[in-house]
Amino acid sequence: MKKQKSCAVLALLTLCFVQASAQEPILRQNNFRNDKTKIFADLPEKMPLRIADAESLLDLPVGTRVNATLATGFPVVGAVVSKSNPADPNVKSVVIRTNRQGAVFTFTRITAANGTMSYIGRMLDKSGGDALEIAKEGQGYVIRKKSINELVNE
Repeated sequence: MKKQKSCAVLALLTLCFVQASAQEPILRQNNFRNDKTKIFADLPEKMPLRIADAESLLDLPVGTRVNATLATGFPVVGAVVSKSNPADPNVKSVVIRTNRQGAVFTFTRITAANGTMSYIGRMLDKSGGDALEIAKEGQGYVIRKKSINELVNE
């Protein structure tokens, strides 16, 4: 009788936990509409990144006017508005406000303990419907078009 009572209580508790709705997942929703203007509509879906040209941006001081070509047919024109802390030799970053509808370009070089370098970066404006992202592909890096919804959650 004691075993039956224990099994019944266990079954009742299990049923209660299964039916409890207090732990429902919260779904994130972007507040971005899909009908926003495409800032990068004139560019191809993927462009090879010119690492040397992007690296040269890391040494520019804040306030410097920029006119660099990061990929064939893709100039970045604007001004350096921020840089990373120069005390950290492993991470160098630059932020450029561009003339392309005010989009902000962020480019970062990360140096690992073994001396290898990797790169990340994005160009976006929240008022636009698209964005660009730097991604590793094979042995090099490419600039890819993305939807703003894929990169930014609010």
